[in-house]
Amino acid sequence: MGTRFLPALFLVLLVLGFEVQGAPPPQQDELPSPAFLTQVQESLSSYWESAKAAAQNLYEKTYLPAVDEKLR
Repeated sequence: MGTRFLPALFLVLLVLGFEVQGAPPPQQDELPSPAFLTQVQESLSSYWESAKAAAQNLYEKTYLPAVDEKLR
């Protein structure tokens, strides 16, 4: 992994952390519905897939075959 990958990953995780913290939801007496939980799970999965794709794209942009040959 390149040295550029770690700061990019850190920034993505930081943004996701602030997104999750957000404003606290209003107090409710009932439990969240399963549909809401499914929506949250899908949203988190989407964020994770997006972050993985961005990291992979960054890695592919910075990949240098000459450096890989030297490491072998």
